[in-house]
Amino acid sequence: MVLVKLLKRKDASSVLVAVLVALIVWQPLMQETARLSAKISGLSGGQFSAYSAPGSGWKGEYLFPIVSVIVQLIVLEILAWIYVLAKRPMSRKK
Repeated sequence: MVLVKLLKRKDASSVLVAVLVALIVWQPLMQETARLSAKISGLSGGQFSAYSAPGSGWKGEYLFPIVSVIVQLIVLEILAWIYVLAKRPMSRKK
């Protein structure tokens, strides 16, 4: 795949490709973590958004953003562990 070859080069183009891939992956990841955060915060279906409406209550204004940050950090940690475990060689030489 061309993207993998570009990412392995370690030059400016690989940084640009890495940033663009991160932006593409960020959108669906943000939607799913927002849904999970809203469920944990006790918000109903369409109440959560990036901009809380006036009078949305303390859950929408304070609790949801904090829970959202925590959930995103947990997902990032899980993805990092998956990457580390995938890069580890399967067989070790002694």
